[in-house]
Amino acid sequence: PVVYTVSYPAGPRCTPTIDGDRVYTLGAEGRLICFQTADGNVLWEKDLRSEYRTKSALWGYASHPLIDGDKLICIVGTDVAHAAAFDKRTGRELWKSNTAPEQGYSPPTIIEAAGRRQLVLLKPDGVYAANPETGEVLWTAPYGADNGSIIMSPVQVGDYLFVGGFQEKNLLLKLAVDKPGAEVVWRDKAQHGLSPVNVQP
Repeated sequence: PVVYTVSYPAGPRCTPTIDGDRVYTLGAEGRLICFQTADGNVLWEKDLRSEYRTKSALWGYASHPLIDGDKLICIVGTDVAHAAAFDKRTGRELWKSNTAPEQGYSPPTIIEAAGRRQLVLLKPDGVYAANPETGEVLWTAPYGADNGSIIMSPVQVGDYLFVGGFQEKNLLLKLAVDKPGAEVVWRDKAQHGLSPVNVQP
């Protein structure tokens, strides 16, 4: 086996994303790096905080990037773009989507609904779905949690999508079956027990 050590500014907040011969890391201050798994050599890197003219959220950049085909999808910034997709081989930006007051912490997640793939993204003031090929916003639902602490991955069960956040800021959406869309079934419903802040149920 090959053993090597890689370090980068501000350290990690999210899990590295491994894709064949490459591994992608996103540091707490927005440094996105693509390494070669064989030897740790840096193939490309981006400073998301600088490139998207934003600052780090309270707990830093913490949502791990998502591989989708030839794309690497990341939560990147604020009023320039909330999410962006990059060519996973070169780091070239392919699209950017939406805006937000800050990054948020939930990782990008792809679901199947209404007969098509939808990229679900959580930001501190809402939930939305985008076309994973173009970044086009398909639907949005207002939502908020204290300190922007929506960390868990959204959970799909059939035609329903559940999101949980800090201080019992829970949300259940009914996904449309004929076209991309969602409506609120209930929100902030008091439950006995803990709200799923960090991990999905």
